[in-house]
Amino acid sequence: MAMIDIIIVALFFAIVVAIGLIDRKKITLDDYWVNSRKTKSFFLIATVLSTFVGVGAILGSAGIAFGGGGIVALTIPLSFLFYLVLYAKFIAPKIKEFGDKNRAYTLPDFFAARYSKKAGISASLVVLITYGLFMALQVLGMGIFVNALTGFDPNIATILGALIVIAYTMVGGLRADIRTDAFQFIIMLALLVIFLPIVIIKGGGFGALQSLPASFLLGTSFAPPYVIAMVFLFVGAVVFTFTDLWQRAYAGDSAKTVKKSAYISGILIFLFLLMAVLLGVFGKILIPESTSNTILPDLMSSILPAGLYGLVLAGFFAAIMSSADTMLLITSMTIVHDIYKKGTGRRMNDEETLRLSRKVTLVLGVAALVTALLIFNIGHLAIESVSFGVVLVPSVVFGFYWKRANARAAIWSIAIGLAGVLAFLFIDPVQAFIPGIILSFLVFIIVAFLTGGKEEKPLSNK
Repeated sequence: MAMIDIIIVALFFAIVVAIGLIDRKKITLDDYWVNSRKTKSFFLIATVLSTFVGVGAILGSAGIAFGGGGIVALTIPLSFLFYLVLYAKFIAPKIKEFGDKNRAYTLPDFFAARYSKKAGISASLVVLITYGLFMALQVLGMGIFVNALTGFDPNIATILGALIVIAYTMVGGLRADIRTDAFQFIIMLALLVIFLPIVIIKGGGFGALQSLPASFLLGTSFAPPYVIAMVFLFVGAVVFTFTDLWQRAYAGDSAKTVKKSAYISGILIFLFLLMAVLLGVFGKILIPESTSNTILPDLMSSILPAGLYGLVLAGFFAAIMSSADTMLLITSMTIVHDIYKKGTGRRMNDEETLRLSRKVTLVLGVAALVTALLIFNIGHLAIESVSFGVVLVPSVVFGFYWKRANARAAIWSIAIGLAGVLAFLFIDPVQAFIPGIILSFLVFIIVAFLTGGKEEKPLSNK
């Protein structure tokens, strides 16, 4: 790297750390978990986009496209766009209303209020699995880019990257997260307006795609057509259960702000996912000998001049760090708030809860680091993290819109759906989400009808 690139990246990290540590001594529990529920539109859009567009979105999507998904990998961003619009229209405003009425902090809070305490614990376990894998994914991505920056061994680079994220998340919580996200959102725009156009031009433009094998472009060597169809139909539905989106909805200053921000951020998310797929496809043209894990760093080091390299690298760091801190915060909240306090009935004041949250954040960060080092495969981590989350979709949708929905249906839906995902992970990880979401929907509907809605617990009657 040229000295100018090192200066740019170092300046980026210095600004992030400074923003993350501002007012750290004045943080309250509401600040730490939901930014006191006063977040305005710009900051809400910035934090939703920055959190969503992390390693799974960029490196994962690019890796899937490069590894054989080709243009068909676009089914992933298209599916997310479709369900993000539905989320903005039908789910996000209801989450905000529920959060304000119940002083909710997490997705399992909804399960406990709408269904039962056991349903809340069941949802907490799914969130822990999903976001534990998400966190490991972000840590691994950080390591890959630290490796690109320093040339360190990938394992050492992963450790260094993890420590950076753990430090400021443990101190500042969601308030620090949102502040850093706003800055990182601006830096991330360099990926869209600078890096993607350069890659497309260097790759010969869209006409050069004709040089690639049809089996690659159509994704037939990656997954059969029915799997691709199922990806479009179901994968995007997992956004209904993304705890980070629930947390951001709780943090908005009004239902109107949350809805508007969800629409805008959904469109921006689609653009970044589209960018990731195109980077993976054009990477196959420019550097066919690369790997799914390293295609983006390889593209950067091979085609970007000094100065732009540092700026684009900072953009990738922004995308990864803004997701990693949220994943870490959410897993910490789930353990402290949903399992330890609500699950066991433990009474703690806000100061005690805040201290415990910071300690748990540190421990979970180290656990995610170990997971990343053991798996060390971006594609697998991205797919597996989404696969577990889909089992909560029926309970969320029916919980808001079906009076017959009840606790037994929710608990059995989660349990059988998880069993389906776990079984298929050993058969074909790429397809594990299919039995998960199908089984969870079928079981929810069947159990709800068999129990006759006797355990109905409408939110409006709370």
